[in-house]
Amino acid sequence: MALMKFIKDRFPEAIPLPGAIIYNAIPAKILREPEKRIAREVINRIESGILIDLGSGTGYLSIEIAKRAPNLKVYGIDLSKAMVRIATKHVQTAKNVQNVQFKLCNAAELPFEDDSIDFIVSTGSLHHWRKPVKVLNESYRVLKSGKEAWIYDGCPDIPEEEAGKVVKKYGSLRYWILRRLMALHGFRRQEYEGKIRNVLEQTKFRDSYKMEPTDFWMRIVAKKC
Repeated sequence: MALMKFIKDRFPEAIPLPGAIIYNAIPAKILREPEKRIAREVINRIESGILIDLGSGTGYLSIEIAKRAPNLKVYGIDLSKAMVRIATKHVQTAKNVQNVQFKLCNAAELPFEDDSIDFIVSTGSLHHWRKPVKVLNESYRVLKSGKEAWIYDGCPDIPEEEAGKVVKKYGSLRYWILRRLMALHGFRRQEYEGKIRNVLEQTKFRDSYKMEPTDFWMRIVAKKC
């Protein structure tokens, strides 16, 4: 099955209002601790310049990164009007966060100039993309030479030897919930090695990417050479 049909059959590309409200009420809160870890990883790599968060959802990751790196300009991009509204409300209530903005647009048609972006991050969005090759090529286009895109999506296949470490990080209950959440919203490891790798090989990143399992995520690190 082609990845595009696989995604279309399982996931909507833009989350509608009811789904956005439910996501904001439950999954977004469950994901806060894992996304804090991602925010720390990101700002260890970049503290100034321009960053895009593709599929920014309710805005938590974008805001967390912006808080921690005030010299970084952060743009949260989402195709869902409801998500952009929720994210904008969240940043309006956040204290001393002036460097983040949320935009309604399609990740396959980014409103940024060539070679203008210093970093791209995305969490839990890949499985919604109807045109993943186009999205990744757009990311390549807007990135500056030598800069990276970090694409995280769910991967519940945690090796037994790693499971204990993850339980220590998040606790048994959150571990149980997150593992099931990622099983519903993401890909199995064999799908990353098959469908996702096939997509990456069709993009301009084909000679400069790697896939790294981390907690409940698979992180794709794609570099513009």
